[in-house]
Amino acid sequence: MKKYDVVVVGGGPAGVSAAISAHNTYQTKKIALIRRESISLIPCGIPYTQHSLEKVSSDTLPDALVTQKAGAELIIDDVVSKKDKVLSLASGDQVEYDKLVLATGSSPSLPPIAGADKKGVFQVVKDLEYLENLKRYRDTATNIVIIGGGYIGIELADEYLKHGKQVTIVELEDHLLPTTMDFEYGDKVQAVLEEMGAKIVLGHAVRAIEGQSMIRAITLDDDTEIPADIALICIGCKPNITLAEKFGLDYDARYGIKADEYLRSSEKDIFVIGDVAAKHDFFTGKLTDIKLASTAMAEGRLVGSNLFEVKVIRRYLGVLGSFSTKIGSIAFGVSGLTENKAKEMNLDYEVGEATTIDRHPGSFVGASPIHLKLIFARYSHVLLGAEMYGGDSVGELVNMLSVMILNKMTDMDIDTMQIGTHPLLTASPIAYPVITATVDAIGKWYREDVA
Repeated sequence: MKKYDVVVVGGGPAGVSAAISAHNTYQTKKIALIRRESISLIPCGIPYTQHSLEKVSSDTLPDALVTQKAGAELIIDDVVSKKDKVLSLASGDQVEYDKLVLATGSSPSLPPIAGADKKGVFQVVKDLEYLENLKRYRDTATNIVIIGGGYIGIELADEYLKHGKQVTIVELEDHLLPTTMDFEYGDKVQAVLEEMGAKIVLGHAVRAIEGQSMIRAITLDDDTEIPADIALICIGCKPNITLAEKFGLDYDARYGIKADEYLRSSEKDIFVIGDVAAKHDFFTGKLTDIKLASTAMAEGRLVGSNLFEVKVIRRYLGVLGSFSTKIGSIAFGVSGLTENKAKEMNLDYEVGEATTIDRHPGSFVGASPIHLKLIFARYSHVLLGAEMYGGDSVGELVNMLSVMILNKMTDMDIDTMQIGTHPLLTASPIAYPVITATVDAIGKWYREDVA
């Protein structure tokens, strides 16, 4: 039996980040990382294995991150049970730990659709061989149906359209990206995909998958039949709580293993991070389904630093939810509250909007329009949320706005902030989108006050 000071279970972004952070903070500690997969994939890159990346194996987390950067021993095995502080592995080996980090991630949800077990029906599984098989099916397929209009669904649609396939998206709600973006942004995504050739079916569920042993078509709840050589089910994921059940940890079956603000579980010396850890919403404090690699890596860094004593003080405010993607040539981003969510929460808010160009002058090659929508609390004037679409600059604009929301910046903080601009890199200083949208909101308040 081998003994380690720190054992991390799970080889995704959360687990690797925790191992690296632990090594950087406690350089004399002996660390092991256990994962069941021989090759670990980058979750956010999985949709792009279907066209943009030549090989699925191009989307891998290098083992050197574990063995060299984290200085840890990499163990390819599966944890099956625990007694006291000893883990039993599927191979029969045993591993003793002082501190244990569970980063076992999540798995795709499978709805009760008749025929979902037929050949040609896939989910987005973090497994190299599975995804290579999906890619082989893609090569001979003509019609691809994607069930679910969230981020993974629309990104896969974008990939298959670029590969020349006929793609249909079926979404139960009335708009794409229904839980994370306002309707006009989901409609913009729909318009981009339709321009690329996609068919979008909204407000309907898939009742059955037709065919003998092999998929032939899907049937909707209104009896409409859509031809399909491949059906991809992309309706979210659920936390892998098997070890929590075996170890007797407190957990919620839908949201994950419960933990305190320092991600300590109900059992002393066991920490939980990433998709398997239950998350709380930044604004409401309620449990949330948001699962992001960026959040997982932040949790990994925090836990790695605090394993043996609290070195990094944290005031946990909950998960903000910052997303970005690119469909066709247009990038989309959101952070914090949408207007729809603000209405659901009965918040008193104001909206500021701006449309500008991300270079100045706008005649530069590569310049792109940027449309930005900001949500402010009406009386505190604090920034609550942001949505945008436009050129590639959206990717970093989302991150900047996330920092503003987390730090509770007001409209006047933003209006008077000092920024750096350059013709080849940013929008004009007199038309900077964040400030312009903020001024739009301020102007609405001012006009209302005067009236």
